[in-house]
Amino acid sequence: MNKTVAIFGATGAQGAPVVEEALAKGMTVRAVARDIEKLAQMHPNAIAVAADLGDADAIGKALDGVDAAFFHLPLPSGPEDPQKWLGAIITAANQAELPLLVYSTSGPAGEKYPSSMVIDGATQGAGAILNCGIPAIVLKPAIYLENLLPPVFAPSLREKGIADYPPLRQGQKIMWTSHLDQARIAVAALARPDLAGNSFDIGSPDAVTGKELAVLLAGWLGRPVKFDPVTPTEFGQRVGEILGNPGIAMALTDLYGALGELPDDGMVVDTGALENAFGVSLTSIEDHIKGWS
Repeated sequence: MNKTVAIFGATGAQGAPVVEEALAKGMTVRAVARDIEKLAQMHPNAIAVAADLGDADAIGKALDGVDAAFFHLPLPSGPEDPQKWLGAIITAANQAELPLLVYSTSGPAGEKYPSSMVIDGATQGAGAILNCGIPAIVLKPAIYLENLLPPVFAPSLREKGIADYPPLRQGQKIMWTSHLDQARIAVAALARPDLAGNSFDIGSPDAVTGKELAVLLAGWLGRPVKFDPVTPTEFGQRVGEILGNPGIAMALTDLYGALGELPDDGMVVDTGALENAFGVSLTSIEDHIKGWS
């Protein structure tokens, strides 16, 4: 049966691959974001719908008659944004009697991680979704591999061959995921109402140390790469200053400081169980990096 799904944040780094994966699987897709023209340009084979995450009425219209929907929260401009957006999503989903909601926390969440402002907020958001009265599946991704691409995160990678991100210790196993693998899992989840009520840590099928990551990046760049991480505080300050956002600086310092408290294998996910649950085949970190232009 052809399913009709709504994908929110469809013009962003997370949502756009979900739209394309859903279309490839033969779903009828409502691509939802604020910019209707950009939506039509990026996803000509989807139905473009304009909605803001703070507008419960607009969200409800986008959800009317769909079989399932995918949500994640964008980067907030203030501390009140996540709660406001979650409230609007939950209100609209209940009013529309949404059959299934698939939600990404956009980063680490859950009791396996040390307590921190960012992780606790993501964990509370996941709990709110799972207890909102709508059948829901929560995806809890590790660090996004695509974070290595923008110069704001890794400014010395291409020119100097220095990988100073992520700001974690040399021997720690870093668990990554990619926007593409998350899309595969999310689209599989959109067709699995039987999994409602569950949350899943998601990641690539391998975790690597910083030194092992440097080898993979060297193969991509065609030059030696050294993993020489900055501290979480240095990383947060750098990104916050470039973006002109002290709140981002605090959040990133908090997040990576907490991740650094984990044991060396504390981030590792059983991706075999994940693949079996959703019937997907995940891509290795090496193959993802090889695919970058």
